[in-house]
Amino acid sequence: MADAFISVILEQFASIITWEAEQEIRLVVGVDEEVGKLEGNLRTVKAVLNDVEKRQATDEAVKLWLKKLEDISYEMDDVMDEWNTAMIKLKIGKDEEENTENAHVV
Repeated sequence: MADAFISVILEQFASIITWEAEQEIRLVVGVDEEVGKLEGNLRTVKAVLNDVEKRQATDEAVKLWLKKLEDISYEMDDVMDEWNTAMIKLKIGKDEEENTENAHVV
């Protein structure tokens, strides 16, 4: 009787863990796609900035727009750096957690 109860509990834990892992994977995959889009947009912005700078725009409105676009591109670049740093820290944390778990098993 107790074995059957424990078996049911273990199956429920396995189901919960599997579901959580699937949710985490979906979240990371979705975010990675968005990050890829942002990286593409950032490359486009930088290309436009380089093109406009080469043309030596003299219109004050264009210069203002160019400055704002440049500031935004720097902010986007900072966000991408922060994202990459966070992903590296997450991977390191998971690796350390796995190593700790494996050390206890041995």
